[in-house]
Amino acid sequence: MTARRHPPTPLSADGLSKSYGTVRAVRDVAFTAQPGRVTGFLGANGAGKSTTLRMMLGLVRPDAGRSAIGGRAYRDLDAPGRTVGAVLDLAAAHPAMTARAHVRVYAHLGGHRRERIDEVLAATGLTQAADRRIGGYSTGMKQRLCLATALLGDPAVLVLDEPANGLDPAGIHWLRHLVRSHADAGGTVLLSSHQLADLEQVIDDLVLIDDGSIRWTGSRPDFTSGHASLETAFLARTGQARTPAMAWHASPPAGGGVSTSPPAGFAGQASPPTGAAGYAVPPVGPGHGRADATMEEAS
Repeated sequence: MTARRHPPTPLSADGLSKSYGTVRAVRDVAFTAQPGRVTGFLGANGAGKSTTLRMMLGLVRPDAGRSAIGGRAYRDLDAPGRTVGAVLDLAAAHPAMTARAHVRVYAHLGGHRRERIDEVLAATGLTQAADRRIGGYSTGMKQRLCLATALLGDPAVLVLDEPANGLDPAGIHWLRHLVRSHADAGGTVLLSSHQLADLEQVIDDLVLIDDGSIRWTGSRPDFTSGHASLETAFLARTGQARTPAMAWHASPPAGGGVSTSPPAGFAGQASPPTGAAGYAVPPVGPGHGRADATMEEAS
């Protein structure tokens, strides 16, 4: 059993709302990510996930409502980098810098001990690639670098926006272990993702946002009850359970048999689709070369 090293630090939103001009991006969002659990924040593209996460971290000013981390607003935290680690934007790293230099800068800005630089590079599998320029990194390697930066302060809370983007299967396996271990150590994990199948097995609780409003909160077993998977439950609860492609496979042709052609007017496929320290991670380094980087970029 993982030793609990993080103090209980819930992350909550209470009535958060935000509009951009006439567009109401987020409306009265309220939920709590509990310590010791991994909370999945699910929603379609444009549903309001990223805006909500940025409001919770003080990066976007809400029109109404408040958020709290351990009962305090982000701006009121004594040591925010040691309380919250966030992955929100891959573009934050300068392409001309090496990964080691990038992490060193953030360690200095956050007042973290120098030993943490090598520790987080090792924890994210970047030790062998640490002295390469970031501009040559694949998307998956940049994602690992963002996670390394987020882990510098060994924070109690992790906020991860699409953390699986660009990761290959080995990287996704590592990510599952990372978030599960963090929660088992008493930490709070809030992550948004559209790669539902990849992260389903580590999610404890779910918050579903649709069109800027919270549609469902609760445990993963309750969310998926009566459905074959998290993905089918998500599609059903967001009213997307019967897209044209699904109707094509679900409805047999007149007279019986199996249809191998899409319905008239269907513009989709022409044929049916086929069915921090202590983390063990696969290394990324010079020996892997650009072949691995290309595989990650294509995944």
